[in-house]
Amino acid sequence: MPVIHPSGADPVGDLDPDLAAGGRAIGMAVAMRLRELTPALRPADDDGREPTLVLEEVALLPADPADALTLVACVAAHDAYVSHRRRPGAVSPGALALARVLVWASRAEMLGRAPSIVWIGPPNRRPESADGYPVTASVRLTGPSGTVRATACGVMAPA
Repeated sequence: MPVIHPSGADPVGDLDPDLAAGGRAIGMAVAMRLRELTPALRPADDDGREPTLVLEEVALLPADPADALTLVACVAAHDAYVSHRRRPGAVSPGALALARVLVWASRAEMLGRAPSIVWIGPPNRRPESADGYPVTASVRLTGPSGTVRATACGVMAPA
């Protein structure tokens, strides 16, 4: 697996199998949105192998700790997206960050009215006209060539 967790820990861990399946289902739905957004993939190593990176952090502002269900959904979305791009095993830090915002919105929808995403993408590309409540995700991965970071911002429509 190209994206692994610290100490090789599986985010499913002690998660109930039905919850793990639910997390994967959320991830598959989020992957469809990632296909539209087309975040970049990390280049393969010089020998053509896909890099293995350790997922050290998946953060969200406003603060919303990433639980096991969220991690399962984000990784499932990422893996489905890179497979769709015909690079199974590739890594896309941007896809992980975007997935974190989209998984947050999907889980919020389960609790009530879905947040309407006005705009989503890298924070430095946010148009001035995108008015609303920002939700920002950041990921940090480490590998043989150092630390890789990505940030994504989703702007939610005002209520």
